[in-house]
Amino acid sequence: MFKITYDAMRHALSGLAPLAWILASLVAVPYATAADNTWRYEFTPYVWAAGMDGTIRINNRPDAGLGVEQSFSDIMEKLDFGLMGAFEARKERWGILLDGVYFKVSDEGGVSGPLGFTSLAGNATVTQQLYALAGAYRLTERSGLVDVIGGLRYNSVKWDVTINASVPVVSVAARRFAQTEHWVDPYIGARIQYPLGKRWSLTGYADIGGFGLGSDLSWQAMAGTNYAFNPNLIGKIGYRIVYNKYSNDDFNYDMTSAGFYLGLGFRW
Repeated sequence: MFKITYDAMRHALSGLAPLAWILASLVAVPYATAADNTWRYEFTPYVWAAGMDGTIRINNRPDAGLGVEQSFSDIMEKLDFGLMGAFEARKERWGILLDGVYFKVSDEGGVSGPLGFTSLAGNATVTQQLYALAGAYRLTERSGLVDVIGGLRYNSVKWDVTINASVPVVSVAARRFAQTEHWVDPYIGARIQYPLGKRWSLTGYADIGGFGLGSDLSWQAMAGTNYAFNPNLIGKIGYRIVYNKYSNDDFNYDMTSAGFYLGLGFRW
């Protein structure tokens, strides 16, 4: 189960909320349509408050896989660095979409034997990256904006674990495990944007990929609401789910990441 707490969401999104409220009184106008033959751009930094639920198996141990169940608040406590953003360029019916997610988490711990005579300590760092590049074609703009999308998504998971056993003053054994797995998934999808007046609009997005060429299966779904503060600033909020099942000879990754997102889109 995903345990995304209110306090964790408030902590992560507090930097964006004040700007959104200050600009809420500005007037919006429609964005570029397929009839516009000039290039238009949009950059959206965002926060994705995702928890993780699934299994990881390394070197076929343990046989059933290591269970992962981390809420967003759990991840925030261990987060060293995170960066997320999306970019879109569009001319007439054609568009180019970019999306990137990078985060690095670390943790450490230890146990001691009787009277502190022996000890076992360890630290671990996990870095995960997701980058997507796609082309888009606009099918229609009659009652809403409908795009079909196809592209490639790069995934990378890296971990570095060090375990050290010692007696007082002297280290008697140390071992390090480090590995990086990366793969590329082709995917296809669709996006629908439906206007609700001059300022509000609804957005839905879904894609599926992998097809055994990278992952065994990957898919993504998003549903959200956009609010136009002015022609060049769009507030975005919604819910996003990403699933990935990947395996090779000594690594299995079966993971769902899901949570709310909030961002600001800058258009020019």
